[in-house]
Amino acid sequence: MRKMIILGVSVFIGVILSQSYLSAFDPENYRFNGKIKNGTPNGEPPVGLSVALHSEHLEKGAGMYHTFTETGGFFEFPLIDIEEDTLYGVSVIHQGATYTQNVNPSDGASVQIEVFDAVDSDDVVAGFNASVLFTNIDPMTRRVSIMEMITLINESRLTYVPAGGPMDLLRFGLPEGSDQLIVDTNLPGADWIQVDRGFALIASVPPGKHEVMYVYSVPYEDSFLEYEKTWRYGTGSLRVVAEEGLVDFQTDLRVDYQSLEIGGISYRIQEAPDIQRGLKTIFRLTDLPEPTFRQSLSQGYNAMRYEFIGPVSLAILLSVGGLYGTWRVVQIRRRSLVDSRGWFPGSDEKQVIEDMISELDYLLEEGSLGVDEYRRRSEILNRRLLSIPVE
Repeated sequence: MRKMIILGVSVFIGVILSQSYLSAFDPENYRFNGKIKNGTPNGEPPVGLSVALHSEHLEKGAGMYHTFTETGGFFEFPLIDIEEDTLYGVSVIHQGATYTQNVNPSDGASVQIEVFDAVDSDDVVAGFNASVLFTNIDPMTRRVSIMEMITLINESRLTYVPAGGPMDLLRFGLPEGSDQLIVDTNLPGADWIQVDRGFALIASVPPGKHEVMYVYSVPYEDSFLEYEKTWRYGTGSLRVVAEEGLVDFQTDLRVDYQSLEIGGISYRIQEAPDIQRGLKTIFRLTDLPEPTFRQSLSQGYNAMRYEFIGPVSLAILLSVGGLYGTWRVVQIRRRSLVDSRGWFPGSDEKQVIEDMISELDYLLEEGSLGVDEYRRRSEILNRRLLSIPVE
């Protein structure tokens, strides 16, 4: 009887513990609220704006709750599920611009997001500082890798929202022939497209500073590259950087060059202040490395379409084999270019006999022919040679 009681208590405790364990990992319900504030003086009241609470679970993926702002810009998400291993963020759209903020609903704090009225003139956008870095040179492909970074600044209380045309987008020019473009920015919800002479950002620019970074590759010819860059938004300062010994660059900035050591590496730097909107800068790169013959041959072979690789490889093999055979014949015949008849003067009888005698000498030196056999064949050929009438 005692054993039965102990067993029953154990089972009861096990059930209670298992239920507690499971409930500890169940989603918890929270109320999450906040306020949208319009930071533009005399701006439009933020009433009726679409607000979304986004979630990204490590295993379950993305989710979203949705609501609208009420009087005074207040909003609330009642009874939302908060789970572990999940990131949360709030986004709101105002006059075509998206504003985002990371949040933690479980801490119970109210969130406040500032929005601004929109303007479609990019006069409110300017460059704060910019850098151009020559990062690598590949002599095999004759290409220069370049990284550019620019900090855009909007000091107004309005958000720049591009109008409908492609010319209204944030545009950045690239040298002719550029490719392998990679773009990164911290502008919220930004995307980019390739345009005729560069790329354009599909993004709005709220007040504040925003980073844009892009890398690309430019081809060059004859150890030289020159291109012109237009600073559409200007920049408060411009820095041009290259590692010492990598490339010799010049610009028309009319400022002195400096040397700076960073992390044990020496860099050549040119820094210029106050680059006005629309100003053009010329970049010249000289003494760029040329590929060796082997690198050029390898590059051409690697760039070949796969259906041509087999026939071209066979042609190269046959050509090499033919050249080697010709070289062997020339070595055996021991002919010289100073000979008026050259290597292949014709097929008259005298030449044929002389070539046969040369081959006998070669075989004797190589050990492939015995002395007695060599003398016998050589005597026959010499008698025949002497019997040929002189022309």
